[in-house]
Amino acid sequence: MTTNLFNIFDPSTMIFNLNLNWLSVMMSIILMPNFIWIMPNRIKWLINKIYVMMNNEILMLYKMKNIKSPSFLFISLFMFILMNNFLGLFPNIFSSSSHMIFSMTLALPFWLFFIIYSIILNTKNMIAHLIPLNTPIYLAPLMTLIETMSIFIRPFSLSIRLTANMIAGHLLMTLLNSNSMMIIIIFIQIIMLIFELCVAMIQSYVFSILSSLYSSE
Repeated sequence: MTTNLFNIFDPSTMIFNLNLNWLSVMMSIILMPNFIWIMPNRIKWLINKIYVMMNNEILMLYKMKNIKSPSFLFISLFMFILMNNFLGLFPNIFSSSSHMIFSMTLALPFWLFFIIYSIILNTKNMIAHLIPLNTPIYLAPLMTLIETMSIFIRPFSLSIRLTANMIAGHLLMTLLNSNSMMIIIIFIQIIMLIFELCVAMIQSYVFSILSSLYSSE
């Protein structure tokens, strides 16, 4: 039962041993620039509002540190994850954001870039950040070890958070797919779909904001 249940996340469309399901990730990249060419309407107004909100949130983090904000980078990350989360909710479209390889491919390069950048250009502040202020000297080695471990865990926590939340919703909707009590199941599925739409937006927001928070530190 468990094996069959998790098989819904397996790539199944293959030609010459190529998993064509992963082309759904490219669909989000193709769809995103098309919003530029849409005449002024509610969709474009909503997207602009999201851009402004995300930009203000990220600028707030960087102004506290007196650092120039690469907000365009995290806004693009937010939109990319959001589009993939939405596409995964459509029937017969491969849910790429439910796989660790997708989330790790996004989290690991960002984390690695900022770690290398800090080591090369901001070494003293990075080392000083390993020991919180007002830490007793006898606790300094332990706090350094804990902070170092927390830094190395960050890309994995980002990836697991995104993947686990997307998997949970898809599994629950699959378990509710039953032929008995069809009217009640349809009503519950509609509620679950609305809930999953909210989760898709929240998880993309959390991923991008936490990435910007980690980079600002």
